[in-house]
Amino acid sequence: MASDAQKSFHGIAARLDRLPISGFHMKIMWLLAGITFCDSVDMSIGGPIGAVLQDEGFMTLEQFAFFNSITMIGYLIGGLGSGLVSDNFGRKKAVITCGTIFTAACFVAAMAPNADFLTACRFFMGIGLGAAFPAGYSALTEYTPPHKRGKYQSYMGLIANCGTLFGSVMNLIILPIAGWREVFVFCGVLGAVVMILIGVCMNESPRWLALNGKNDKADEIVSGLEAKAMAAGKSVPEVTEEEIQRREQEQEVKQLPFSFLFKKKMLPRTFTAMLLCFTMNVIVYTVITWTPTILRANGFDTSLATLTTVVMQMGIPIGVGLLTFYVEKVNRKVILIGSYLAVAILGPVWAMLPTDNVALIMGFGFLVCVFTFTNSVTTSAIYLSEPFPTACRIRGAGVANAFGRLGGIFSPMWIAFFVASPIGTIGAYLVNSCLIIVTAIWLAIFGVETRGRTLEDITKGLED
Repeated sequence: MASDAQKSFHGIAARLDRLPISGFHMKIMWLLAGITFCDSVDMSIGGPIGAVLQDEGFMTLEQFAFFNSITMIGYLIGGLGSGLVSDNFGRKKAVITCGTIFTAACFVAAMAPNADFLTACRFFMGIGLGAAFPAGYSALTEYTPPHKRGKYQSYMGLIANCGTLFGSVMNLIILPIAGWREVFVFCGVLGAVVMILIGVCMNESPRWLALNGKNDKADEIVSGLEAKAMAAGKSVPEVTEEEIQRREQEQEVKQLPFSFLFKKKMLPRTFTAMLLCFTMNVIVYTVITWTPTILRANGFDTSLATLTTVVMQMGIPIGVGLLTFYVEKVNRKVILIGSYLAVAILGPVWAMLPTDNVALIMGFGFLVCVFTFTNSVTTSAIYLSEPFPTACRIRGAGVANAFGRLGGIFSPMWIAFFVASPIGTIGAYLVNSCLIIVTAIWLAIFGVETRGRTLEDITKGLED
């Protein structure tokens, strides 16, 4: 039977950090990747569904603009609320609650009688996924040991971002054949399956349980994992009482108010996370949402614009797949800054390519997607939640994600302005490049490196 020290927060954290990788970690990764997959699918279907709604006369252009904006506002509100739910009621309950809001809104949206009703449903879909996205990514960091944390987070990002490509294929094939109502039904079924699996198969985070005084439950989960690992012939190093005492002396663990995110020691990390998310959303939404519009503005017909977008987006799984091979060998800040510089250069080059060379546009667009989503996954799946203490990890990630959604709300203003202006698409990409360079400089100066470090070591001293 485990001692009180072994059941304490630092005891549970140390035992989790030295557990060998097993099927448990893979199971948690797939379950949480399910909800982020839904988010990626949802993000990629809004624009094409809006185009169909306008073609059918179900929605005007002005209504479509509000339809897009209200989705982003839902994402923002959901992001702000995710940490409050997750940090107070648990990681598992938060993901299920938020995912269920999205799922129910999908089914109701499929029966929408008019544009206003559909827009309201879209708002609730945004709230659900806006909350589930940071809750899912951030929760996984608490289960995996430090030397494998980045790899498993990148695996989760790879699965999640396949949802973007899946959504694009759905736009190309399923949407014209079945219709937009059926697409919402499909998304609802997908969400329901994920929620059921999480409810049945997912364990609560032992770190969260121990932090909230449920030490026996946390010990039960960790002891079960240790027993399974030893039964499989794997080595499970002992966590000594001395190590636990050292951790306790280095860091006092306690409940933290929301205001802690903006205290003097924490503010640089919070602002860095907010800036990273804002920049990430700007470059991702430029590539995902605006590429078909930009191509059509440059003379491509709808079919060719959609096909070109799908080919470009094949760079998403390629970029994220490659990331899994080097994420634990290269510092997080190096990956982020390198991908920023690549996008800052490749974006304007892509915008200047001659429109009669489709192959060249596809090739450079493919590279833009590779580096955009290498950055996106490193930001949202790997780096974002690591600098925050366990007591406010998902609140911190949620605030950063909520602020980041503003990038999706405001960037269309300057993108639309430049696309319609004489300077054209190059203007939009140059603005993006300026934002990227500012973010890269800020990260280089104020960002904390997290690769290979325990979550408690990363946040040591912040709670004093």
